[in-house]
Amino acid sequence: MSVRDFSIPFVVFPDGERFPMLVDATGSPNWYSTLFATTQLRNSSQAANTIHAALSSVRHLFTWAEQNAIDIEERFASREYLTFGEIEALSAHAQKRVSETEQGAGVVIQMHVSPNRVGARFNSPVKRVSSKTQYNRLSYMAEYLEWFAIYVLERESRNVDADTLKAIKLMSSRIHSKRTRRKKSIVNAKKGLSKEGQFELRNATRVGSGKNPFTGAVQSRNELIVNLFALGLRSGELLALQVQDFDFQKNEVLVARRHDDKSDPRARQPVAKTRDRVLPMTEALSRKVYEYIMAVRRSFPAAKRHKFLLVTHQAGPYQGAPLSAKGLGKIFRVIKSVSSDALKDLSPHVLRHTANDELSELMDEAHVKPADEEKMRSYMMGWREGSGTAATYIRRHTQKKAREASLKLQQRIGGNNDSEK
Repeated sequence: MSVRDFSIPFVVFPDGERFPMLVDATGSPNWYSTLFATTQLRNSSQAANTIHAALSSVRHLFTWAEQNAIDIEERFASREYLTFGEIEALSAHAQKRVSETEQGAGVVIQMHVSPNRVGARFNSPVKRVSSKTQYNRLSYMAEYLEWFAIYVLERESRNVDADTLKAIKLMSSRIHSKRTRRKKSIVNAKKGLSKEGQFELRNATRVGSGKNPFTGAVQSRNELIVNLFALGLRSGELLALQVQDFDFQKNEVLVARRHDDKSDPRARQPVAKTRDRVLPMTEALSRKVYEYIMAVRRSFPAAKRHKFLLVTHQAGPYQGAPLSAKGLGKIFRVIKSVSSDALKDLSPHVLRHTANDELSELMDEAHVKPADEEKMRSYMMGWREGSGTAATYIRRHTQKKAREASLKLQQRIGGNNDSEK
């Protein structure tokens, strides 16, 4: 059975805990990766999504071993570890997208010789994952291989002496040394939508708009989704909102952490990533939420069986069920498919960037001090105070203002060159 047939579903325990497992085509868990995930990750209180990312990296490792006919278990039992050349190859493999590793895709060089010339043609260049993804993959791979090497030797009742442990640690450190993490740059950092993009998005999601690609009551839900993202929510926080989180008397919403909520029927539970917080809403937004609950959501019988605000509208077995991350992604893909380049990068996270960019302008207009702005932004966005994430947006806005000031300075000192021609 090929590793390409493996998947990583989430198992939901009776107490609501989500636990991902690497399983084969028959649904049977892979023994070693499950033991690793349980003893090394779950028992150290790692989040379900973190375990899923680790198992995805382990599957990537298994794919590489299978493609190169390397029996890792047999090698480790013989005290033979990955060579320097194999680690180089594994590092290159960690840069590939999953679909390409499954197909064995790579750079194909076709040589051609003719009476007049000799040359080469490159086909199917491999698309690379981000440096951050490769960094995380190699980190998890090194952790798994170090654990597995020690486990195999101890299982065979073989002594893991100082020299053996040193050799295993050396293999692990060599894998770590192949990780590349680019320093975050505010120059190339992702930005929110332009003013043009925001205007186009409102037109594409406004109920009754001729630019809206959706029909029926789903228009109300989608417009509400875009409006709620103006609060700076993450997609997981949006999908986790419950009806009871809204206080329509105070016009407030609670963004709460509810990991392993057994009332959530979604196997891959969307959750608030960091801190709980209460955010104010405008009367208009509060009214839209209330109207959606009373006029739209309650029309689906299945919605009465759960507490979550946003539901699936599409006819079928999931109608009225909590909206999934996959369903949310589909909404944005449809919007992009009928929009201009101003929305080509549209995604839930881009809308979070948009909220931060707009917040920077508001803080600037109100002359809020940077230290106070960082505290306020950290609370609003759910970041731990002092984490430095809020400061990134402050620096980005400072860069924008510096650029504007530079242009004005050039005009003041050098004059308007265009008008002097």
